[in-house]
Amino acid sequence: MRTAVVCALLCAATLPGPPAAAHAPKAPPAVSVTVTVTDGVDDTESGKRLDYRITVHNLGATEVHGARIEQRMPATTTSATAPGGTVEGHGVGEQKAIWRSDLPAHDIQVFTASAVLGGRADLAASAGPAAPGTLRAAATVCVYVGESFAPTACSGDLDDLPETSPEGGGGSWVGWAVAAGVMALLGPGVVRAVRRRRAARAG
Repeated sequence: MRTAVVCALLCAATLPGPPAAAHAPKAPPAVSVTVTVTDGVDDTESGKRLDYRITVHNLGATEVHGARIEQRMPATTTSATAPGGTVEGHGVGEQKAIWRSDLPAHDIQVFTASAVLGGRADLAASAGPAAPGTLRAAATVCVYVGESFAPTACSGDLDDLPETSPEGGGGSWVGWAVAAGVMALLGPGVVRAVRRRRAARAG
């Protein structure tokens, strides 16, 4: 549920834009709009559904016509819904929800969406390298006004995805991998010493 509001200039520099057009992209109109997104949790796991609440606030004294609200779902999303909007993309990591709405002066509008996270195979295929023991489920929402390719406002939500033990159990595969790595670093002499101690206890 960690939420960060990002300025339009930063978003314009970091978010991927549409294919190059024959004319230069238009700058966002001078409007005062904010957006926040939250799913109400700080951590989740594969197979869970995340329910997002997106709040768009027009702080200005004039109506904003034809605003486009876009949410990029977490990279491991296998299916998504967006009541009142549309969902684009079908593969893992390609899901995006889009709403279009007029924003009256000083008005606050709320949109909802949900995303179902994939299993471990989906995580490995789409998330890439991650810090040991954790992955992240990150969603971003941006508001676009007029024909601008640059967002007027953006926000994000980030959840931890702790690794879980394989089904059927004998302990975590991460633990076995770490143990094997330690043995490899210490060398065969340590392995032989451990075997001798086990043999002595058995005798």
